[in-house]
Amino acid sequence: MDEPLIALEPGERLLWSGRPRRVAPTGLEWYRVGFGSVMVSGFAAAIGLPAPAPAVTLGSLGLAVVWGPVLWRLRTTRREVYAVTDQRVVVADRVSGRTRAYEYLSALEPPVVRRDQDGSGRLTLARRDASVHLLGHSVPKRRQPAPIELFDVPDVDGVRDLIVQEQAAD
Repeated sequence: MDEPLIALEPGERLLWSGRPRRVAPTGLEWYRVGFGSVMVSGFAAAIGLPAPAPAVTLGSLGLAVVWGPVLWRLRTTRREVYAVTDQRVVVADRVSGRTRAYEYLSALEPPVVRRDQDGSGRLTLARRDASVHLLGHSVPKRRQPAPIELFDVPDVDGVRDLIVQEQAAD
């Protein structure tokens, strides 16, 4: 519990709080940046604009479209603080204290863990009513809120066990 959290409701008991250890692009984001950069470069070369100004403008715009979402997620994740209480999972901005996302534990499916080699990992928490189970797989419904993701949690298995234990207690 290394980060104070001012986003708790009255009567809530804080069980765990933390923030991402390091902020780095995920595998899919690396693919997006690499493949997108190659596509923008190839498109700019295929057009073959004679004047350099339109080519630079088009290339800059294309790279902004490719890199922008990745850089925005990295910026916002760097400022996040996570909390697990006896009632909710909360993602808040550690600078302003504003709650970015929260979900009650009773409304969540069991957490999905993606482990890194060092024991840290990503925890994905989806709402029970936000997906349909089809042939043993969870498929998201349309127009549902994105699942809450806790990036680079130091003891991801411990936090997952804590959430599962609190869900079972409810």
